[in-house]
Amino acid sequence: MNILRRILIGFAVLFAAQYFVVPAVVLYFARRAPAVARVVPTDLKDLAVSQAPGTKLSCVGYELEVPWSDVDQSQTAVSEGGEGFQTAGICLRSGLKLFISARPLQKGFPEYAFLKQVYAVTPDQFRYWTLFKGGHYRDARLLLAKSALLENIGLGFKANPAENGILEIRSPEFKGFQYGDPQNWQPVVELSLYSDDGSVKIRILQKDYDRIGVTQPEINRIVQSLHRTAKSDSKSVTAAASK
Repeated sequence: MNILRRILIGFAVLFAAQYFVVPAVVLYFARRAPAVARVVPTDLKDLAVSQAPGTKLSCVGYELEVPWSDVDQSQTAVSEGGEGFQTAGICLRSGLKLFISARPLQKGFPEYAFLKQVYAVTPDQFRYWTLFKGGHYRDARLLLAKSALLENIGLGFKANPAENGILEIRSPEFKGFQYGDPQNWQPVVELSLYSDDGSVKIRILQKDYDRIGVTQPEINRIVQSLHRTAKSDSKSVTAAASK
């Protein structure tokens, strides 16, 4: 009888854990997820591309155009990281700063398909009865990943640009996400772009910008012109006028 009683107690504990304790823990976490976890990507509506005279930049194995002509080449630098990771820092005389990071395709780093799946999950999807029936536990793991990933966007700044919106962006070579809507000013706008060769992250810092702020057509100019170069001096930044 003692053995039977222990077996019954064991089943009761497992039943309570599966149908009461675990759902309660998941709901507790979902309800206390950071505000940014409730943001889902939306399609980019403004597809206009700035035609202003600008500068063609070549760095970290990529080439792109920025719609500004005041790049200060004396204030540019490239830093090397591990496993092929490189970052170029570019300053404009207007006070605008760009940081362009490139990483080759590597196993274990989040890529576009995974992020698209993760970003679609929100805390509002979780309901007790669904969890009671054994559903949404996979989504709970995705929500945990989403909270961690998005809290790192704009790291180092008081404001997280992802809270202002996540826009899906595409170009002939890339697809990815824009964190921050230029219509709502924030000190940093961040772009994460993915291709079959690797990923490129572009941070636009505008805290000291002497104008109102970057516009979506200006950002589109950067995204649409970005492409990988066959040959590049990866240890420097070259700049040339573009029309």
